[in-house]
Amino acid sequence: MIISASRRTDIPAFHAEWFFRRLRQGFVLMHNHQNDERYYRVPLTPDVVDCIVFRTKNPAPMLSRLDELGDYNYLFNITMNPYWREMESSLPRLVERVETYKKLAEKVGPLRMIWRYDPVMLSPKYDLDFHRRAFEYLCRELAPHSYKCMIGFIINHRFIAGRMAPMAINQRSEVDMREIGEVFGGIAARYGQKLETCATEVSLDEFGITHGACVEREQIEKIVGSRFEKVRERYLRPHCNCMESIDIGHYSTCGNGCQYCYATIETPRLDIPVDSPSLDPYFDASAPIVDIKCRSFRPAQASLW
Repeated sequence: MIISASRRTDIPAFHAEWFFRRLRQGFVLMHNHQNDERYYRVPLTPDVVDCIVFRTKNPAPMLSRLDELGDYNYLFNITMNPYWREMESSLPRLVERVETYKKLAEKVGPLRMIWRYDPVMLSPKYDLDFHRRAFEYLCRELAPHSYKCMIGFIINHRFIAGRMAPMAINQRSEVDMREIGEVFGGIAARYGQKLETCATEVSLDEFGITHGACVEREQIEKIVGSRFEKVRERYLRPHCNCMESIDIGHYSTCGNGCQYCYATIETPRLDIPVDSPSLDPYFDASAPIVDIKCRSFRPAQASLW
């Protein structure tokens, strides 16, 4: 089983203490957000958790606590966007986040480090030259410390339309994606940076950019040291190549203030009790609980890579 922590919120930045308490308790209650009153009990014990995928923009709160992950395999998927305050209002400065990334990579090694430039968007303020300069800076700083980089393109979701309208962002188009792909592919090649797209329908193979996965089977098998038995891949949405995983986060509990994020559509709740079994701000202890049957993808006889 792969644990995603999380696509729905930034657990390392805002809920690290909550997360480590859940590890010590050995389970988490997850809500599926589909008008279902039930909660689902997900085991967090090392015998069933093959790998934890931390998704964050600021892993700094976890830097001094990595020893608490000693019984687990894990990797970090860190978004390193260069946008200004009106787009990402509550993040540390980019130069600080770059230094945090390097410090983390020194501790865990490049195999466990993915950085994301996502979403890529074009506007009068964030034009192609802006992205060229920013992506080259990040490649220069991060490539030696990374397994790969992933890029994704802006999705014009109805939840974010109102707050994005004043920023004059271009509608997503194949022409723009190919123009960006040509620039990014050339830069990545110069720095030896493996580059993949995330859930993108347009092929950028001619620029050295392949369709990728942020939960990549080959990478996780190398981290775990064992080849997995049959697992589902390409399961989340069209053009997604990720392995199946269970997300333990909850929407609208992230304080990064990213205008383009459709996972926060209301005032975020950051005051989740650290002893709560769920990240749901409205957790109902009287609601029915269903135990999920989880298993490790590792064969009974582990085979080293």
